[in-house]
Amino acid sequence: MINVTEYDLVVIGAGSAGLNTAIQCSQSGLNVAVIEEHKKIGFPRHCSGLYSTRFLTMMDVGDNFYEHEVSGAKFHSPSGRTIDLMRKERVAFVINRELLDAHLGNVAKENGVEIFPDTKVLDFTSDENSASVATQNKIFNTKLICGADGSNSFVAKKLGFAAPKKLNGIMAITNEQDNSNCVDLFFDNKLYPGFFAWKIPRGKTTEYGIAGDIGPANVNNFNNFLSKFGVDKYELSSGVIPYGFQKSYSNRILLVGDAASQVKPLTGGGVIYGMICSRIAAQVFTGAVSKNKFDEKSLSSYEKMWRNAIGRGIKRGLAIRKFYSGLSNKNIELAFRLLNNKITKNIFEKYGDMEFFLERRPHDAVVK
Repeated sequence: MINVTEYDLVVIGAGSAGLNTAIQCSQSGLNVAVIEEHKKIGFPRHCSGLYSTRFLTMMDVGDNFYEHEVSGAKFHSPSGRTIDLMRKERVAFVINRELLDAHLGNVAKENGVEIFPDTKVLDFTSDENSASVATQNKIFNTKLICGADGSNSFVAKKLGFAAPKKLNGIMAITNEQDNSNCVDLFFDNKLYPGFFAWKIPRGKTTEYGIAGDIGPANVNNFNNFLSKFGVDKYELSSGVIPYGFQKSYSNRILLVGDAASQVKPLTGGGVIYGMICSRIAAQVFTGAVSKNKFDEKSLSSYEKMWRNAIGRGIKRGLAIRKFYSGLSNKNIELAFRLLNNKITKNIFEKYGDMEFFLERRPHDAVVK
């Protein structure tokens, strides 16, 4: 027997952006449900969890979420030339994403959000008159739908939105203890075209990863990357990183997080951008309910607002990515020689931000 329930908002996807949207909307008085296809929130792991200290201005997280902290990064050219960019103080934290998402899930429940894990969305409908979400054993009638279902968003596909550009990434966590204070980034447009490889110290563990414009071929490059460090035992995960602009609204529907490609093109990080945009989405959802206006035109303000907040950073990131993607390894080596100087290091020492280095920081009013 199919059960039918009524909500103001149904969020599809229990990642950080979806859960934060649900929390904000519930705190504003909306009746909210979250549908998550996996049995446990936060699993499987899809990202590294390296965030700048600016993350602290946006999240109330416990000390147990932190695995390690870093003060800068070491950049490696294809030939092995290095540039060290360090600050005296910490610039980023390594966060346990599983604990973070589980925490957001608990906060959502405490605020009255109903969460339905191990529930797969089979279909949804939305028009000017009504909306509903169908799962294997339940129909959710709702005023609004939030598509927070990640880089391969079912919601975005069914709406017919153009697919964004995507990077393919592979990541491994080992049991090697690493308490160093810097992240290692490896650049090589033959092995990791358009992106880079990385090694992140996580205190009790170590993370290795690569991402690039190629797909299955990444596996061979990844194995070769791990062999450089003698790694043979690890916990493997993979994911897709969307980037670029795409439409994020329709009748009764908004997309947030990776589903809307709200991702930094330079680093592939999406949590900070997703948290910013989830707050904007919550404002628009709450306003739509109060005004009883759910049409596409009324909800279009959401895209204008989030693009105003992070759009310039995305545009700048896309331009830098395009430039970098066109470089040969020979030109990358030249860039390393030109940038390895006191001026570059002084700029990072004074202005370095692991989240928004070379990108515009969102206005403080947005992130408070």
